[in-house]
Amino acid sequence: MKNFKLLFIALLGFGLSLNAQTKKATNTLLWEISGNGLKKPSYLFGTYHLISTKFADTMKVLQEKLESADAVVGEIVMDSSTQSKMAPFLIMKDNTLDHLLTKAEFKEVEDYFKTKQPGFELKQMNKFKPAMISIMMVLFESPDMLNGISEGIDDSFQKYARKNGKSLYGLETAEYQAALLFDSDLQKQKKALLKSIREADRSKQQMEELKTNYIAQDIDKLTNFFKIQDEETKEFMTELLKNRNKRWLDQLPALMQNQSLFIAVGAGHLVGVEGLIKGLQLQGYILQPVATN
Repeated sequence: MKNFKLLFIALLGFGLSLNAQTKKATNTLLWEISGNGLKKPSYLFGTYHLISTKFADTMKVLQEKLESADAVVGEIVMDSSTQSKMAPFLIMKDNTLDHLLTKAEFKEVEDYFKTKQPGFELKQMNKFKPAMISIMMVLFESPDMLNGISEGIDDSFQKYARKNGKSLYGLETAEYQAALLFDSDLQKQKKALLKSIREADRSKQQMEELKTNYIAQDIDKLTNFFKIQDEETKEFMTELLKNRNKRWLDQLPALMQNQSLFIAVGAGHLVGVEGLIKGLQLQGYILQPVATN
């Protein structure tokens, strides 16, 4: 199941190998950042990119910390231009699905989608990269996730910032994020797509398990779910988590020096020996879990 798990990680921003320090803490994805000369505390929250804002609305403490912050920080700034910035990365310029896939493979993928939506024709998506078709598969398996996209938790924090006159910062550009997710080798994308189709039932079960564990903020179970790391995935995971975390850790100290931040990024970026929690601690900050349940 490693290929489909990689898709989960990329889509949802979860990571691997949560360390013992995090696992022993209160089951929470909200952390207070203080010390190291900060005038005000900042807050770090791990998100699930495809879950509805209703999840955050149930946590009074989380809303209080968001309200108290001077600025909101996300992975990217999401606005009306985000879709147009990312769109070119989803399309194959000199290839099509019916050329990349064999006739039998094309039919196999199309037949899968027809079981979810009768009358579906894969040729309508012929220019999309296999990674984009894989994302569509995730949404077809869990239609409720569509609400997460249209009313997502990450976007809700940014809308709150705009509505309430708070500053808003992105740690990277939409173009960078799209290239990371969709500019990998097409043959590898094809292989992952076919594997996902062939293991669809197991994948759906894993998605349900993942969502349940996230809502429960069960760090231990999330840790066990994402215990994968091998040569095939090492390079991608290094860029997806480790390298991005390093770049974000270079930016955050200056941003929170004179203002309180509410930082909302994929939960996988918080944890592990190369995560933001450990990274900020190594820079001299105090990180304390804030109970939300």
